[in-house]
Amino acid sequence: MSDEAYNPVEHINWELVDKDHTFEWLVHLCEVFNRNEETDDWAIWPEDFLWHPHQISIPEEHRQMWLNVIFLIFNKHEITISGNKISVIGKFGSEFKFEMMPDLSDWVGIEHPQGANCIPEEMGLDDGDYIPDGFELCWDCPEGIPTPVGLYSLIIALLDETKAWEYLLSWRFVECWICRDNRPMQRQEFERVGWMYSDEESSAIPAYSRILGSLDKRPRSPGPYYCCWWCGPNAPDHH
Repeated sequence: MSDEAYNPVEHINWELVDKDHTFEWLVHLCEVFNRNEETDDWAIWPEDFLWHPHQISIPEEHRQMWLNVIFLIFNKHEITISGNKISVIGKFGSEFKFEMMPDLSDWVGIEHPQGANCIPEEMGLDDGDYIPDGFELCWDCPEGIPTPVGLYSLIIALLDETKAWEYLLSWRFVECWICRDNRPMQRQEFERVGWMYSDEESSAIPAYSRILGSLDKRPRSPGPYYCCWWCGPNAPDHH
């Protein structure tokens, strides 16, 4: 197909015009205007067909970055887009969903499969790991990083899946040894606040509770345990 024979305007899907304020419209236009390029380096920006303020205001120095991430999206059948919603199927078959903000400045609500049965066997799950239902992947675009660069990295991570599951599996529900409050805590934080295993049983008991002899006699449910901020040695006097 020669350059003269290909007119990108003739290939615009005008049924999407009602979505002209969405990320899907931007992706579609970038693909249409670069479809005839024989190189993987897309360089044509569909400026004349971007009408909404948040699209028009994309800085010129960021346009090539957007073209790069859209090229990645278009060439991966594991990625689908509807409006501002993006779905990514990872290499283990898990589906992750998130939504671009209307002004394309960030994304929100990274959803993932729920429940222990959805964890890929490749992650080597053991009895002490689980996936906390209702948790989201809190992977916002890092401060100071252009949105398309952060989005590119996010999509690569979700396609690989490994880092996503490592993050989700790092959460545990822990119980305060004193007030019995339960809350989620990342494994690294749990280890940082200090805990130990009882010699008598396998429950994890915070070192701080060892000095509270009377509490050591209380019946214990299966761990892990920790000492919450309100019950710890640095709790405010009014508590």
